Amino acid sequence: MKVTLLLNPRAGKKRALTVQDSARAIAHDLGIALHIQVITGPGEGTTMARAAVEQGADRVISVGGDGTLNAIAAGLVGTKVPLGIVAMGSGNGYARSQKLPLDPVKALRIAMTGTASAMDVCYLNDRLFLGTAGIGFDARVSHEFDKSKGRGMSEYMRITLKEILGAKPMRVVVKANNETTEHQVLMMVFANTREFGNGAIISPGSAPDDGLAELQLVSKPSFVPLMKAFYDVYTGRANKSKYIKTIVSREALVHQAGTLAHLDGEPVVIGNEVRFRLEPKRLWVVR
Repeated sequence: MKVTLLLNPRAGKKRALTVQDSARAIAHDLGIALHIQVITGPGEGTTMARAAVEQGADRVISVGGDGTLNAIAAGLVGTKVPLGIVAMGSGNGYARSQKLPLDPVKALRIAMTGTASAMDVCYLNDRLFLGTAGIGFDARVSHEFDKSKGRGMSEYMRITLKEILGAKPMRVVVKANNETTEHQVLMMVFANTREFGNGAIISPGSAPDDGLAELQLVSKPSFVPLMKAFYDVYTGRANKSKYIKTIVSREALVHQAGTLAHLDGEPVVIGNEVRFRLEPKRLWVVR
């Protein structure tokens, strides 16, 4: 078997480079021909993944965070080459939702030996995401986190708490399932998987292989209920919150007052009109 491992050297506070020796050792034990490449800039993950497919790789492994995973997946969507995941990012939402280990050595072994299953993928305005995307508050947090020098859960929570108190509701108009509705939301999350990352489960009923997405319309409660809402998200009970309305759909057209979004935690400027769609069984993922 031929395996290409694509590695983001900045991931895991630059610890991602340390997995190379473990990867080589596991590949040697299994009789796998391993090719390791280091990603040096934006977009390279997609280009390298496509090249690996053309060169006959039997599977491609991503070592990095959700942004790295997203880029590599973009090069594999629609092919039969499976994607292995070694999660070493700040949130690791997709790996957590797939119940993959966060220990790099355990994840490497699964990535090389596990069984591949066909997964759904989603798009906002033709831009791919695997797990969650969002507009409104979580998009603003993503943009602030991207500009921050800090990383990890503590920095993400610092920015979230700083931004949440002054956050104002945003008007969205949603057309889905032949119905148009208007909402005032703190944020709107497009969920193909359960969580953002770091244990924040925004959509407990979501699964990446069921052919459906959950569009979570989150309103802003006052301070005390807001603390309860945070508790619900981090204990897997967001679906019981009266501040979250769920629309289940494969596609939607959304008009937002703002222009920002995030795709698997990566900040983007998406525009006022947001077209969402889910494409079932388009990506093979090892788990």
